[in-house]
Amino acid sequence: MLTNLKDQTQKIAENFIRFLPLVYNRMDKTALKNNPEAGQTSLTHLQQHILEELAQTEAGISVTRLANSIRISKQQLTPLIMKLEEAGYVSKNPDPIDRRAVLLLLTDKGKDIVTRHWGEFYRAFTGRIAALSEEDLNDLDYAIDKIVRIFERMERGDGARR
Repeated sequence: MLTNLKDQTQKIAENFIRFLPLVYNRMDKTALKNNPEAGQTSLTHLQQHILEELAQTEAGISVTRLANSIRISKQQLTPLIMKLEEAGYVSKNPDPIDRRAVLLLLTDKGKDIVTRHWGEFYRAFTGRIAALSEEDLNDLDYAIDKIVRIFERMERGDGARR
């Protein structure tokens, strides 16, 4: 039984790792192909990733937490943040709890970049799935809904085996 669970867990993990690039890379490339201007920013991939990560927090995030989250050193992150701040995408605000620390927040300009990027991704995705049969659409809808619900339970910590 334990071996079966371990095998099943490994199979799910392998399939998930195969799934992520299929979704992101194909949709992102489709979005750029359909709207070349969408990819024409002066941002590097890593800078875009930083903005995406900052978009996940309304209260801001410390440089240390952001560096840990995107798995780069604070020393590597600092010049990237400086460039993003100079370009008006990111602001540094004092941490209300620890006055020595700063929190990074997206500016409206930064939020606009993230919103446009995900808007293009959304348009590419809806364009691709529009060609699916009704049965495949229903299956995809069910599968995505189920995945979201499972991930939400995992996030809350209430998805453990009983």
